[in-house]
Amino acid sequence: MTALTRPAGHDPRSRLYDTLASRVDIARKVAAVTSLDRRQLDAWAAQALAATVEHACRNSPFYAGFVPAEVAGAVARGRPHAFEAVPFTTREHLSAAYPLGMLAVPRREVIRFDESSGTGNGRPIAAFFTMADWLENNLTVAGLLAAVLDERDVAAIAVPYELAGVGQDLDRAIEILGCTIVPLGAASPSCTPDRMVDALRRSGATTLVCSGTRALFLGEIARRRGVDPRRDLPVSKILMAGEGASPAKKRRLADQWDAVAYSMFGMTETNTLAMFCRERELHLVETRTFFEVVDPASGERLPDGSAGELAVTTLASRAMPLLRYRTGDVCRIEAAPCGCGSPLRRLQHRGRIGDRIPVGGRWTSQLEIEDIVLGAMTAAPYYFAFDVDGDTLEIALPPSSGDDATRESIAAGVRDRLGASTRFRRLDTDRFETALRTSAKPTMRNFQAHAGGRARGEG
Repeated sequence: MTALTRPAGHDPRSRLYDTLASRVDIARKVAAVTSLDRRQLDAWAAQALAATVEHACRNSPFYAGFVPAEVAGAVARGRPHAFEAVPFTTREHLSAAYPLGMLAVPRREVIRFDESSGTGNGRPIAAFFTMADWLENNLTVAGLLAAVLDERDVAAIAVPYELAGVGQDLDRAIEILGCTIVPLGAASPSCTPDRMVDALRRSGATTLVCSGTRALFLGEIARRRGVDPRRDLPVSKILMAGEGASPAKKRRLADQWDAVAYSMFGMTETNTLAMFCRERELHLVETRTFFEVVDPASGERLPDGSAGELAVTTLASRAMPLLRYRTGDVCRIEAAPCGCGSPLRRLQHRGRIGDRIPVGGRWTSQLEIEDIVLGAMTAAPYYFAFDVDGDTLEIALPPSSGDDATRESIAAGVRDRLGASTRFRRLDTDRFETALRTSAKPTMRNFQAHAGGRARGEG
């Protein structure tokens, strides 16, 4: 961790010089860490992990009373498996500590105060960053984005800029690469979806940054305005943030936009956790975070290749260190080398534990349902809603997808993959699109909340 404070001198010109010089030092540090090979990275992470536990237990009001002193001491002395005795941190802990209970540096060192957009129980949680925390993250993300972006790109960013840091983080990282930024934001009355489409065309945007659901919606808005995204818009890359995406959604986006869809993964309280490579694999940002996959029930650490809940420990966050923070995401970590040559392990995201859905006697996820339904739909708009009634999956489709062939294909997929029956109804498209237009973070959750319509038949 870089212990950098804001310059305290009284001469404004001297303070500015010191600030710029400190940023150069931070850039050098990031360049050094991100150039480590796997063996060097493991050695660096072990030292950073011990330093993080010591810093958190000494300076965070929450961790000072949360981690037993003997456990913190054992981790500091490097005792084998000592870290696995550190208790897990949960989102409920962060909510209870809101707003300042997790702050581990003097307030004058904080340059950003962010809040979550409400994933989970809807209660806010805070996130703090020192200048070093923030710049290290920006530079790390920029280095990873360089796999597909350079100064020739024009990036339209349609994610929230308010409170949550995702918009600001991606904006600064992409700017560092020399790209042109088009800051669209999300769900602002002054930048409607129609205006976003106009901005994409006027700016010559090559890259669209948003959730996969919003990208599908913008493609539909463009189509209705007589704009063919494939022919009339130069977008060739869609960088997806804010929700998971099924393989079917990625294929649909590729077809709708004639673009390659890449996934990113992170959260307000941790910043970016995983980033795509040129092979479209999702790599863990192990230069900033330590990752574990644990059994959701027992908390036991699982080996690479096992599916379980992702737990993260920050390695480079002074303002708000997190120890063994259970993310609620079901993931698998793959250690086998990637074709891109990165030493960073890969992440496969399987959805969120809270989004697990019981259908009959089995569990499924929104992503799996999305994969079945979007994979079968052949006509725009590509929206749907769903609900569960015992062992029956009820799916609402727009009128354009209400044909027998589409319904039979979906019913077959639900039967074969989930062992459930299917009932269809008509989607209230107007209500659903209103939700898309007004949501800062449109995801599959909109689909359940705005289904509407009446039952049409069974499959």
